[in-house]
Amino acid sequence: MSHAASADSSAPLGTGQSQVRIRDVRSWIASLPLAGSATSAERLYQAIFELNRRDLDPGQRLDLMELYAQPVASVSAALQAPWVYLRLPMAPRARRLAEFLRNLHGEMAGGYQAAIKDLLKAHHTWDRKASVCLAAERAIDQLGEVLLRTYQVYMPIPAGVWREIHGVYRLIEEQGLLDHPVSRSGEEPRGRTTVRSTYLRVLALGLCGPYQLPQNDCLRVNAFLRARADQAALALRPDVAVPAGQFEVDLLSDVPARAIPKGATPAAGPNLRVLSTFVLARSAYEIIERLRGGQFPAASEVGFDCSDSGCLDLLWLMVRFWGAGVCRQYPRRRALESELSLCVGLKSLHFFSSGRKDFSAGRPEDQPAYTASPAPAGDGSGEIFIDLDSGVGFPDAAPEHRTRLPAWDRHESRRWAISDESAGGLALVHRGRDVSVHVGELLGIRSPVDSNWGVGVVRWIKSPESGRVDLGVKLLAPIAAPVAVRSVDGTRQGGYVPALQLAEVPAVGQPRTLLLERGLAPVGKELDLRESADGISSQRVRITKVIRRTSSFEQAAFEPVAVP
Repeated sequence: MSHAASADSSAPLGTGQSQVRIRDVRSWIASLPLAGSATSAERLYQAIFELNRRDLDPGQRLDLMELYAQPVASVSAALQAPWVYLRLPMAPRARRLAEFLRNLHGEMAGGYQAAIKDLLKAHHTWDRKASVCLAAERAIDQLGEVLLRTYQVYMPIPAGVWREIHGVYRLIEEQGLLDHPVSRSGEEPRGRTTVRSTYLRVLALGLCGPYQLPQNDCLRVNAFLRARADQAALALRPDVAVPAGQFEVDLLSDVPARAIPKGATPAAGPNLRVLSTFVLARSAYEIIERLRGGQFPAASEVGFDCSDSGCLDLLWLMVRFWGAGVCRQYPRRRALESELSLCVGLKSLHFFSSGRKDFSAGRPEDQPAYTASPAPAGDGSGEIFIDLDSGVGFPDAAPEHRTRLPAWDRHESRRWAISDESAGGLALVHRGRDVSVHVGELLGIRSPVDSNWGVGVVRWIKSPESGRVDLGVKLLAPIAAPVAVRSVDGTRQGGYVPALQLAEVPAVGQPRTLLLERGLAPVGKELDLRESADGISSQRVRITKVIRRTSSFEQAAFEPVAVP
């Protein structure tokens, strides 16, 4: 390799032996700027792609793959940094980046898998056992990175990934090397790991509802598992002493571990295993108990910073997904082609459910909390809908009404198609521009034949292709009553804020509840509650229980309080 090529970060690795000589590859990698350089990432990908298609000595291939592991981890981490602020559906350029990073880690996995095959054929290699285990652990780890890049942006899992993960594990299990220790890779803390531990980590991550997690929380779950994956276990049959958290793994399939329905026994077979995550769930619950007691464990102990409120929410999700098999409560049925209107967020749902009346925050106690918004020119029906995707406003309105945004247009509703539905939820599809919706978001839902706005919450998100978003929605109530609440202790400066009230549902034992802004009403908090827009009728209530909490809202039960 020439000096000019070494100094030029945009230059390719070269040809011939320079691509496989350890000293040349090491020198070339050292010349690359890795912090956020897309060009360096492309050069690394090309070099690994070509390496994977050459015949090499088994030990040489493994040594070269180990050289590439650290720089690949660096460019991958740098290039995914903007995904913290990702909007769905992804723009074509962002989607191409996501697919590129998946392919980059996929090529890394392919190189390690090639090394495994070569090493198993080289019977006389003195360190064959250690090298095979190292290559296998790295292969599963890189395939796990493919899954992580997928979960981060809610894309579908590429075909064949789970089959490859199971296949590498099965091969090492047959060799009896699952617990042979190997050094950790990349930027991980120093120490040792095993093929079994890495496989359990990838399995447990796949079980933790990755499409139901707020964006990038899959990274925090993965960090949690790096130190605790061995608390999960694989066996040939279920453990009758374990009350919950057992899942079926088919080593010949292309799917992750699946929940075992309650009361069912998985079929026995040489390629079937039972994954138990009950101890893992208990470990997450123990951290919850410490947080409740005012103890804040160090980030190094949990795997991530646990000082924010989102930490507790995430730990509860871990307990939920690992502590019991989450099976669908109601069967889905394919919906006929139909559409509904969707608005996002508590304030927007409050606006639409109150008849498009603007909420005026912070008004004095003797004045109404609502002001009516002027209706635009139209057909006078009172049912006004703006199709933001087509750009069509009101056919009967003059052009100026479509360009001057009145007060009510600050809140948007969009048309979504129903792909399937059940008694407890919906699967929706939207095509077009970004929709600004996240896991845990409160939704307002109205069908074309209903004047009321129902209430739902986003359970999962997927973006199977550019310009498309799929949502899984859990239905909370068929109607929400707009109300206003005010903190009794005056932390809101005497002003009211919008909230929603859901009716009691005796059939499922659910009391009357309030939907509130996140953090507004901890248990025991007293609020002034207005159930009408007259600005006069109000009552004092106390929060008795928080039933549901997400990153954007809380659902809380309450009881009336006598005012002296």
